[in-house]
Amino acid sequence: MTVSKLVRDKGIVFIGMAGVGKSTIGKILASRLGMSFLDLDVYISEKEGKSPQEIIDESGEQHMLDLEINYMEGIETKGTVVSPGGSIIYDSALMNRLRGSTILVYLLDSFDNISARIPEVDRRAIIGIKTKSLKEIYDERASLYARYAHITVDCRDKSIESIAAEIERKLS
Repeated sequence: MTVSKLVRDKGIVFIGMAGVGKSTIGKILASRLGMSFLDLDVYISEKEGKSPQEIIDESGEQHMLDLEINYMEGIETKGTVVSPGGSIIYDSALMNRLRGSTILVYLLDSFDNISARIPEVDRRAIIGIKTKSLKEIYDERASLYARYAHITVDCRDKSIESIAAEIERKLS
């Protein structure tokens, strides 16, 4: 199966909660499509010389969110599958730009599955976790992810490979 030149030219950006598998699925999808893969957290760590959690601990959540937004705005998405932090959803200007210039794929999963994959939630660099529960963040973000997504893939009870194959089918 091949994806169109339009998809390659726009690039693909995953949105969804921490723990849903954006990075893992992104690597697989990029390989299947012959595209590059970029994990925004890894990119930020390389540029800043610190992990996202270290940035939050030292400079606060707003600083980390600002870095995510600024770096995401500067990334060339053409030919790339991007896995950003789930908190970019809070910047409506960025999300509207991404909606117009990329293919946004929302990886949806249940709260129970997400929370099971994040045993040490306070060490996961999740924006908002200092003042809200993971459930509150999940509930708050769900409608935002759905609003901006071009494609939504329900990840419940599916293997990583089958999720990547489903995204590929939806893109073709």
